[in-house]
Amino acid sequence: MLSFVFPLLGRFHPVLVHLPIGILVFGVVLVFLSKKQDKTFLPAIQLAFLLGSIGGILACISGFLQYQFEGFSWDTVQFHLIFGVLTTAAGFFIYGKSKKITDPYSIKWSSTALILALLFTGHLGGTITHGEGYFTEGMPENLQTLFGGAPSPAAQLTLPEEGWEELAYYEEVVQPILNSNCQSCHNPRNKKGGLDLSTKEALLKGGENGPVIDPHQFLKSSLISRMELPRDHEDHMPPSEKRQPKKEELQLLRLWLENEASFDLKLGAAKPEMKWLEPFFQREEIAFYPTAPLSPVAEDSLARLRKVGFYVEPIAQGSSLLKVSCINFPDFQDQNLGDLASIQANVVYLDLGGTQVTDQILVKLKDFPLLTVLKLSHTQVNGANLESLNSLKNLKSLFLNGVSLTQADLEKLEHLPMLEKVFAYETALLGKESTKKFKFKLETGSYELPPIPSDTIVY
Repeated sequence: MLSFVFPLLGRFHPVLVHLPIGILVFGVVLVFLSKKQDKTFLPAIQLAFLLGSIGGILACISGFLQYQFEGFSWDTVQFHLIFGVLTTAAGFFIYGKSKKITDPYSIKWSSTALILALLFTGHLGGTITHGEGYFTEGMPENLQTLFGGAPSPAAQLTLPEEGWEELAYYEEVVQPILNSNCQSCHNPRNKKGGLDLSTKEALLKGGENGPVIDPHQFLKSSLISRMELPRDHEDHMPPSEKRQPKKEELQLLRLWLENEASFDLKLGAAKPEMKWLEPFFQREEIAFYPTAPLSPVAEDSLARLRKVGFYVEPIAQGSSLLKVSCINFPDFQDQNLGDLASIQANVVYLDLGGTQVTDQILVKLKDFPLLTVLKLSHTQVNGANLESLNSLKNLKSLFLNGVSLTQADLEKLEHLPMLEKVFAYETALLGKESTKKFKFKLETGSYELPPIPSDTIVY
């Protein structure tokens, strides 16, 4: 019949836990207000630590009952409970110590430790109640990182390139915009100004200052008008330190309001301009460099190559793919390519520009299967063996600036399946329009822009 008593007492934990905190903090304040050899506050300090510690016992008991009957897991509460007990014990310890002294100043350091324990225990309790990151959630992103928090990335608006016309405007466009720009301050848990923008019902309800959508003058609704205020205006939303909406997001919000904030509207029916949608289209990113199950090259092997004169580094942190440059090795010759034999399977970027290499090296490059970028500018290559590069199935960019080159030489590259660009500045092809259209884009430089009237204006 009385089975409800213990669960009920457990629910008093939020009430019981704050009372001892206040009393203990009051005791610590009195400790720091006391001067050396001044025992004026000593009786009040003793009483504060005694009552605060007794309150701590009640808080620990009610917390344990709440853990037992409210379905919390031990992993969730263990550190909060343990530190709660330790903090209470520390309170009794300081009380006992205060009974044996005549100078409150002597317990300053133990009081400081007690405050730190209170803060940490309270932080753990706040995390249990409000969720991970509650303490740092309202901070600017740079401060969140400073305090060890990680800014939670809000879901960004994304649209499919095909079939976007059939999307529900509110659910698929408006709500994601509000989620990414407003959710940190206006959500079910944290309703600043009494405003929650996480659902249709909450949006229509508005906040303490009334509705955010004006049914008579939609474009004057505070939902959009405050976003469009200058960033330094005191009424501007979101706050200046928060993420700001993109101009395309504002245009899409305005368009929805122009259509009377209809919750049944399809995106296509609103006839948005394509330039407002394009930044949000989902596009599959294709990696520039190939992927391969390669082991990273040992650092001592890279160090030996650097000692010879090569610049060699991974293309990205943790990557097994390598970038090699001879920028500091101008005397590099064809036979020096053998120095790279130990890493040739990992090289995707090879810059031999400004070295002494000849056409003979092109034949040897077949042993670099993942080579994606090859730079042969300002070398003694003359195009005689360019067809040897056709074995490089991953080659995408080829630099042949300042070499002896003809259009007939470029035709030898037609069988490279991945080749995207050939750079041939300072060659016989300079500024000439090719009589043949290649599969790859040919860049020869010496571009001329047509004159415009403003070119003749004298300022």
